[in-house]
Amino acid sequence: MPKKNSEEKDTKGVESNEKALKFQSFLVDNNINVFSTESLEDEYETVLFRSRIEVRGQMLPMVIIIDKSVFTIVRTQIVTGIEGARAEKLKGYLNDLNREFKIFKYYLREDGNVYLDICLPFVDESFDSQMVQLMLSILVKHLEDVYGDVMSFVWAKEDKPEKKKK
Repeated sequence: MPKKNSEEKDTKGVESNEKALKFQSFLVDNNINVFSTESLEDEYETVLFRSRIEVRGQMLPMVIIIDKSVFTIVRTQIVTGIEGARAEKLKGYLNDLNREFKIFKYYLREDGNVYLDICLPFVDESFDSQMVQLMLSILVKHLEDVYGDVMSFVWAKEDKPEKKKK
């Protein structure tokens, strides 16, 4: 998706997306200045609010994706470069987390990146910036609880083949 580069276009992108405008106003009104904003040239007039969240000393990239669809997505990149046996073992654990927690959806992409999504349904009239902020707090608490377990799959030593006896 091509990006809009000029400030004028970025502002227009936010202004043409009622939910993004409400969220941006909420950020300004509450002196929250940890987000960068990027407008995309797409049919949904998507606006990305990028930031990072700190979990157990790690800074994880996070984006709030607000567009003209009924869905607002909070997406966090958990880890990158998972391959082979580690990926297979991690998939099972991520599926367990998906079954246990209704609001969180983990997925492992083919490129080895693990993401966590929160999907919030809002039409323009019902968009609630405070709910988005609340979900960010719940997200951080959740990741504090499970991040070590997720990373244990990443850091686990792979099974080494047995040495042949002479």
